[in-house]
Amino acid sequence: MEANPQSISRHVILELFSSSGSAPIEAELRYNADDPYAVAVAFQLEGSELVWVFGRNLLMKGVVEPAGDGDVQVFPSLDGDGRLVIVLQLSSPTGWALVEAPARDVLNFLEATRLVVWPGTEADHLRVDDTIEALLVED
Repeated sequence: MEANPQSISRHVILELFSSSGSAPIEAELRYNADDPYAVAVAFQLEGSELVWVFGRNLLMKGVVEPAGDGDVQVFPSLDGDGRLVIVLQLSSPTGWALVEAPARDVLNFLEATRLVVWPGTEADHLRVDDTIEALLVED
């Protein structure tokens, strides 16, 4: 686990479901105040990682009720043992994935993001002036 005043990173074990069954997969939940509206899930694959970025509000809503109607959908559910999990359904033109995360891990992660940027104050953390200046500076 890494944490500093600007970013949060949490290691999690997810359950990946496919047509051939299910298997655990390591991932990392990430949040950074430099992109205050977004969260990321970085799936650890053999020697590389696959990162999905989506709205923090989508994840916050999805822990209590089904949310999302695009490439990322999030909803609470129960696993085979009756434990609360958060399900991420990820779609792309090349395929889809369905993963379950222990609700405890997702809720702890979201609580940590609130300590970095309180929901509703994201715009206060955008560095729009720096971005505009960088675009206008000529080399």
